[in-house]
Amino acid sequence: MPLENKSNLKVKSLKQILALTGGVTSRIFALIKDLSIDAIVTGEECITDDAIAKWTPVWSRHANAHRRLEKSGV
Repeated sequence: MPLENKSNLKVKSLKQILALTGGVTSRIFALIKDLSIDAIVTGEECITDDAIAKWTPVWSRHANAHRRLEKSGV
């Protein structure tokens, strides 16, 4: 992604990317895209270790919402 600043990520963050995505290429691209958009919106202009630590996968967000709906009887 063409961000203004270089993203100097630690090895721990790179391992976390693999853990969050299961190494699935499309999920890695989704993660990078989401974090890049957030970096632009916040003015940070780089992907940070902290942003990776706080990121929630879209597929998890949908699963959690689905579980909440099931519990509520909807």
